[in-house]
Amino acid sequence: MEVFEMSMRNSSILLGLLMMVGGGVLWFNLSKSQTEASPTPPTQVQAQSFDQNRAFLENERNTIDVVQRTGDGVVFVAVRATPRVSSDFGFFAPFLQPQPQEGTGSGFVLDQDGLILTNYHVIEGADQITVRFHNDPKSYPARVIGRAEPLDIALIRVQAPREKLKPMPLADSDQVRVGQKAIAMGNPFGLEFTVTEGIVSAIRRNPNDGSSGGQGAFVPTVIQTDAAINPGNSGGPLLNSRGEVIGINTFIYSSAGALGAAQSAGIGFAIPINLVKQYLADLKAGKDITAEDIVRSRPRLGVTLSLLSMAEYPENIRRQNRLPDTGLMIQQVERGSPAERAGLRAATRTVQLQLRTGQVIELGVNGDILLEADGNPISNINDLRAVLLSKKPGEAVTLKIWRDGQTREVRVVPQVIR
Repeated sequence: MEVFEMSMRNSSILLGLLMMVGGGVLWFNLSKSQTEASPTPPTQVQAQSFDQNRAFLENERNTIDVVQRTGDGVVFVAVRATPRVSSDFGFFAPFLQPQPQEGTGSGFVLDQDGLILTNYHVIEGADQITVRFHNDPKSYPARVIGRAEPLDIALIRVQAPREKLKPMPLADSDQVRVGQKAIAMGNPFGLEFTVTEGIVSAIRRNPNDGSSGGQGAFVPTVIQTDAAINPGNSGGPLLNSRGEVIGINTFIYSSAGALGAAQSAGIGFAIPINLVKQYLADLKAGKDITAEDIVRSRPRLGVTLSLLSMAEYPENIRRQNRLPDTGLMIQQVERGSPAERAGLRAATRTVQLQLRTGQVIELGVNGDILLEADGNPISNINDLRAVLLSKKPGEAVTLKIWRDGQTREVRVVPQVIR
């Protein structure tokens, strides 16, 4: 054991000497090289001036320019509503005092008369509306001028100094193309003025298909974007690279995959501004636009369809009359209508059917059955309405129909029928 310790001690001494010698050699060589080397003057680095414009990419410069030129036209909309006490509370109703509810949204200035566009659901049921402008902490009172609940748009007027009103130019949304820049402005989560950027991801059929009579029944086509649209962005503008409004931000797909007011999941939707333009005159005149108003103002075929789809017809009725299991049957054709001119046929023979509710209805069994419109399957009235609402005046729709056990195609030009 002692021999081992002595060996380790000797080894340590030897290693220490080697390190000292090695260190001396290293120091000597370094000193020698430094002594022999001629002194070199320090390199002079020329300071370059920072050009901020060159530092930004062209796309960034465009976004900054759009925000600086148009941002003052975006407004913060705050609403206050007092819930109504249900009469079910009877005697106690007058003594109940429900707490006022508050909400926020966005909007944008339409003109210097104080008109502002926003979503209907932002101001729905509001007792009090106030508006704040970008870089101005003061709130200004506003009131509703016109509204179109089926389209989810509303027109309000703010009482504010004229110099505060910065109108935003409106684009031709029919010229919007998939892939182009989209800039969303608004006040998400009540966070004052915020800007997000993305592209137009799609111009597509409204995912809120309106099967229950909702927005999709009257706003058939929406602009889809990946620019983040969050709660509070509702009513704010979606702009193109020229700073023109191409749509009104209206709803998102939440992280749960449902339409609503959850956080953005990269899929937001805007109402095309050209659709809004069609009803601006009525909104400015103070009109409340109903679903019936919209239907009557748009081109129609002039047909009345069955309340039940073919899928809802009893199987024995379908089998006896050689009917398909999809589509809607034409019950009536209006005189002088586009449908009559195109040769569409209404049912002349009916059968009675008693529903589970006890109601008795008549079902046609030999009329033309609408299967598709421009390639889109027809399973309810809103499917057909969505196609018709997307048509421009004079534009034909191709119908695939079932007649006498066979399918055929018929072209019809919808018209406004008063």
